[in-house]
Amino acid sequence: MIQKTGTLLTAALLGLTATIGSAGAATAAPAETSSATVSLGKLILEPTERGYHGSIPLTVTNTGTEADYFGITLREPVPGSFPEGKFGCDAARLTPGDDRRVLDCGLTPDGSRLAPGETVQVALNFDVLTNPRTYPMRMGGGWVEVHSGQGGLLARESFNARFRSTTGSLTDPRLYVQDTQPNAAITAVGRATIDPDGYGNLRVPVTVRYRGDAPHLGLYLKASPLPAGAVIQYTVPGDGPAMSDTTSVPGGRMMRGEERSFDVIISPPTDPADAEDIITFEVSTFWYGDVDANPSDNTATFTLALPTS
Repeated sequence: MIQKTGTLLTAALLGLTATIGSAGAATAAPAETSSATVSLGKLILEPTERGYHGSIPLTVTNTGTEADYFGITLREPVPGSFPEGKFGCDAARLTPGDDRRVLDCGLTPDGSRLAPGETVQVALNFDVLTNPRTYPMRMGGGWVEVHSGQGGLLARESFNARFRSTTGSLTDPRLYVQDTQPNAAITAVGRATIDPDGYGNLRVPVTVRYRGDAPHLGLYLKASPLPAGAVIQYTVPGDGPAMSDTTSVPGGRMMRGEERSFDVIISPPTDPADAEDIITFEVSTFWYGDVDANPSDNTATFTLALPTS
């Protein structure tokens, strides 16, 4: 009797479990997935008054079943051509063996997410600061990856850069050969004068030149040794930071052959006699440790002494 009851109870429990399992399978929600489709246009770099400019449309559609954040990883086809400040890009890293940068960026400037089925299109802009040629050129190796905020690579598209000639042609392009070493120079440093800011600072005029088209993010100046009390305050015009003995050259990246003049504002030395001390300006390039192709023209000397007449 006890055996029979136990057998019946076991059978009932097994039947109940099967029923619950069957109902659960019928009502379970479908698994959420992340997926996207990507469309990438062609990059045609057009000649302008300041090198080449081109834009490539990138379209991403959320084909997943849930809202998701998307980001892109981009490898530029021409070293130094992508403005990394756009889309909140993280610090760039170089591709091993060349100067092409790889950047991780947001898909949209505000980092908004896409609902299922939603599409966003952004323009990826590129600038190559070299003199436009009478013949077309090309350079390859660019790609864009789209990543899900949930983690994982969703899509990857490759692209190349094509340079239109000044005559309008894209036929039979030659390989664009870019300089690999920066080549900055100081071409002039003038006499110090009193700055009209009313604080007694000194104004030193400087002219720098960029002789090549190697990739760079800008130039900067270092003054050494500055006498006690003398500190670089800012530049005129000024659009970058100045820190003690160093300042960026205003205006950002420079074209091949471009020359730029500006004034460096320096506080006077504590001891007026130190105004006769010899100071050296050295110009360097913001990039990734590349050595200047001709360091002999990177320095010039001056003093903070005012003209006597």
